Amino acid sequence: MARIFLIRHAESLANTRGIFQGQTFDTALSPLGKKQAQALKSRFVPEKLDAVYASPLKRTRQTARTLGKHINEPALLETDHGEWEGKSKIQIQTAWPDLYQKWLTFPSLVTFPGGEAFADTASRTIDWFNSLTNQSGTFAVVTHSNIIQIILCHLLKLKLDKMWHLAMQPTAVTLIETHSPAKIIYLNDTSHLKGLESDLAKHAI
Repeated sequence: MARIFLIRHAESLANTRGIFQGQTFDTALSPLGKKQAQALKSRFVPEKLDAVYASPLKRTRQTARTLGKHINEPALLETDHGEWEGKSKIQIQTAWPDLYQKWLTFPSLVTFPGGEAFADTASRTIDWFNSLTNQSGTFAVVTHSNIIQIILCHLLKLKLDKMWHLAMQPTAVTLIETHSPAKIIYLNDTSHLKGLESDLAKHAI
């Protein structure tokens, strides 16, 4: 059996500004994000992790580093948002109003301008996750909210277009155990962030 902790990275500087990151616009953790990462480290002290996998971007690696040595896993990369990367939501809504609305309603049909088809992101993510579920051990997977939402839709047998109902907070932890079938033990848990609630409220996006 595998125990898999899915973890969204801590708050990044771009998160505080409402800017799309993706793969090329890759900012470091914000001051609050660094506190969140340390809180995550404390949470995992009792756990014996057999491996820590991380998307090879700055914000995910900085978060994963608090859990120990980690393995960079390209399949966990945030989707390539192409020309949207480095732009604010308002800029994107203005320049691509129809595509932005499609992203909010039918993400499975979106191909980002100069970037990746989100269906391709889902395919690579699910292929990698399925391979991990065939292993035995306890694993931490530090990645991005969209990647976690893809995995959860897959496990819950939901259409990918339902992903927005599964919001992930920074450093939120979701535990999956691969019984037959895989089972979600808890979802989007942020109990380790106790004491940071006021900061979280101020930085919510």
